[in-house]
Amino acid sequence: MRKMRNLATAICMVGVAVLAMQGCSQFNLENGADAAPGSITLSISGVPEDLVSDGTFLKSGSDTDTNNFILTIYSTSGEKIYDGRYGDRPQEIVVTPGSYDVGIYSNRFSPPKFAAPQYGDQQTIIVEEGMQAKVSFMCRQVNAGLKLKFTNEFLARFPGTGVYLSQDGNDLHYEYSQTKYAFVTAQPFDLVYRNGEKDTVILTKSLQKGQMVTMNLSYSESNTTASVINVQVDTTREWISYDYNVGLKIPTGVYSIEEAKSHIGEKIPVFGYILGGDPTTSSIRIGPPFESRSTIVIAPTMTERNRENMFVVELPSGAVRDALNLVVNDNLLGTPVVITGTVAESYYGYIGIKNTKSYALL
Repeated sequence: MRKMRNLATAICMVGVAVLAMQGCSQFNLENGADAAPGSITLSISGVPEDLVSDGTFLKSGSDTDTNNFILTIYSTSGEKIYDGRYGDRPQEIVVTPGSYDVGIYSNRFSPPKFAAPQYGDQQTIIVEEGMQAKVSFMCRQVNAGLKLKFTNEFLARFPGTGVYLSQDGNDLHYEYSQTKYAFVTAQPFDLVYRNGEKDTVILTKSLQKGQMVTMNLSYSESNTTASVINVQVDTTREWISYDYNVGLKIPTGVYSIEEAKSHIGEKIPVFGYILGGDPTTSSIRIGPPFESRSTIVIAPTMTERNRENMFVVELPSGAVRDALNLVVNDNLLGTPVVITGTVAESYYGYIGIKNTKSYALL
C-alpha cells in the first residue's frame, strides 16, 4: 500500500511515450485521409487505495476497480473517439494523426455533491503518422471537498435548517447537522442563505484540486481576522481548516477598488480579495503554482473576471513581499485584505497600487 501511495503523490500527469520519427516536428496535422493512421494504447500505473467518501476511507473493491472508471478520448477539435468504461476500451485505439485530449475519471461528477470524490488524470497527446502513443495514467483527486461547521452566533444570525452550496448553476442544501464532505470543482462557488424569496450570498470562494477543507463559520460584526489555522498534506490531497467570519465588513475609512480609481496619485488604504498573481497586461493567474513574488492581484469579489475591476498590487522587497507573495503563501487566495499604497494610473496597463507601505489581512 505504501508503494501505491508513493505513486499517487506524483502530480496527476500522463506519461506519454511517442515513438517519434526524424523530422516529425514538420508533420502536418492536416494530411487527412492520405496519412497512415496511428494508435493509442492505455494503462494505469497507480490508483490511490484510500478514496475518501464522507471523511472515512473506502475499502478496496468496486469503488477502486479501474475497469469501472470513465475513459474519454476526444480530438482537440471536439470529435468524440471514445467515451465509456475503461474496461470496455479496445486494447489499441486506431486514430488519424493529430492531437487528442485523453482523460480517465473514477466517476462522472457534476458539482456540488455529497460524498463524491473524483479521481482522475488528463493530458493532451499527439499521435504521429504510423506511430503508437502509449499513455500511462496516474490518478489523484481532481475535485475538492468542503465540510462546514457553524458557531451558535452564525446559527442565530442565519436561522433555519441550513445553507446552500451553489456551483455551475446547481444548488446543494447543506444542512446545519450535516457531517459529510460536499465536493466541488476547482472553480468559484457561492455559499447562499435563503430566507423566503430572498437570497444572501454569505461568501464566494474557490478551492484547489485535491484540497479537503473544513470551514468554521462564525458571525461577528467586528473585524475579526479570518485565517487558515491548519494545513496537513498526505499522499494525495491537502487537508485544510479555516476560521471564517462572514460578518466581516470593509473597515471605516478604507476605499473599495471602484472608489480608489478616482484617487490616482494618493496614498490610501484599499480593500479587496486576493484573487491571484503573475499579472500581464492581458491576463492573471488565479491558481497555483505562481512564479512572481513581486505582485498580487486583488478584486472586489472572488468571482470578478473583468480586468478593469482588478488592481495589481506591487509588493516591495521585505516584510510585505514575504507575507503576501503567492509563491510561498498561496493559502492566502480568497483572503480579504487592506492594502495601503499609492494608486497608480497605469500598472500593467490598468489602474493599480504601487509603493505598497502596509497591509492588513481581515
